[in-house]
Amino acid sequence: NRETFDALSNWWNEVNTYCSTPDVVKMIVGNKVDKESARVVSYEEGLNFARKLQTLFVECSAKTKVGVRQAFEELVEKIIETPSLWQKNTAPNSSVRIEQENKQDAGYDYCAC
Repeated sequence: NRETFDALSNWWNEVNTYCSTPDVVKMIVGNKVDKESARVVSYEEGLNFARKLQTLFVECSAKTKVGVRQAFEELVEKIIETPSLWQKNTAPNSSVRIEQENKQDAGYDYCAC
């Protein structure tokens, strides 16, 4: 709806303010394209807004699933094209190290139950 579209600038600023990853991939998604007769924001208007923000833009329908796959594919493709998001050691201290524990430690037997 128009109110949601008009609020995008504020939400965009919030994302940019609180996101700690500089190269994060962002996408604007226009939803409910299955309700064409109730449309108040044109595709062109959404696309122009996304271009102004230099971000991805897709339209979809959660109800009919039109465009949903495309949205995810474009997002993943852009992430893959942005090595700083997936290269090793880009997020220090965010990994978990799992090692097998020695069950025969210090001469004690441990129950496996």
